[in-house]
Order: sequence, then C-alpha cells, then structure tokens
Amino acid sequence: MSELQLGAFSISLTVKDIHASKAFYEKLGFEQRAGNIDQN
Repeated sequence: MSELQLGAFSISLTVKDIHASKAFYEKLGFEQRAGNIDQN
C-alpha cells in the first residue's frame, strides 16, 4: 500500500499568540512553507 501524500494547503486562523500557535502546529508535524511570522 502506498503512502498518502497531500499537496500544499493553507490555513488562516486568528490567534492571540502567533509564536505559541506555530510551536503547537509544528509539534503536530506541520511546517511553515511561506510567509513572515513577524507580519503575523
């Protein structure tokens, strides 16, 4: 059986602490591909 590979997708959420949110999603295995965290 082959491994499922998903394409790139974007999710935009309003969060109080962008750095805490980024750390949370990185723990789940997500990675930042584009954008500037300093611009939220």
